Amino acid sequence: MDASYFIFMAVVTVVVLLFVSRSMGTVGRVRCTRCDGTGQVNEKWPDPSAPGGWHIVDGKCPKCKGKGRV
Repeated sequence: MDASYFIFMAVVTVVVLLFVSRSMGTVGRVRCTRCDGTGQVNEKWPDPSAPGGWHIVDGKCPKCKGKGRV
């Protein structure tokens, strides 16, 4: 086997690695489970200790601070 075969295989490997790395762009960016990635929440649930008896969260997600990603 001559050097051109190894150069060709190196180029193919680089192209495949670039394609795979770009297609896996969401790796490391976990979507927020509280707002489902939107950054906004609108929640209401019973809470006897709160005034009015309800705990209300409306607006920016407190878990991801509105980014949608954790």
